[in-house]
Amino acid sequence: MNENHNQSENFDDIEYLIWKIFKYLQRGKHKLLEEFGITTSQLELLGAIYHISKHHNIEVTQILLSQKTGIDPMTTSTILRTLQKKGLINRHESKTDTRARIVEVTDAGEILFEKAAIKIKEGQTLLLKKIDCKALKNQLQILLKAMDQIKQNSKQLNIN
Repeated sequence: MNENHNQSENFDDIEYLIWKIFKYLQRGKHKLLEEFGITTSQLELLGAIYHISKHHNIEVTQILLSQKTGIDPMTTSTILRTLQKKGLINRHESKTDTRARIVEVTDAGEILFEKAAIKIKEGQTLLLKKIDCKALKNQLQILLKAMDQIKQNSKQLNIN
């Protein structure tokens, strides 16, 4: 066996493993969401609207959604238009700021989100049933904290 094989084929390489796992998770999530007729990005925004409106006493705006999800504002707007056409959300002008668009989940949107979230959770439970989730979560949190620190240092150095 050639020891100089491509690094992306090295199953011990952490970056490759993370990428491969992410791809599997995204494909699995996409497959589960097909029955609901929505994409993962649509579910992400629908979930953000659902959770912000349920747990916070603030108006959900398009810009807030973009900031909370990390989705580009123009892409957020496009996805929201699609969700509105599907009858899952309503959008209207804010009474306090006419530049802002307020976003609300419809009853149909709530039902769909709750059913899709249950389906996704069932899939995750099945996938992770033989995994030490506590240890995995701990390691991922350490990695995320290190990545956040690097990002913060980059911003401080104006590298970003």
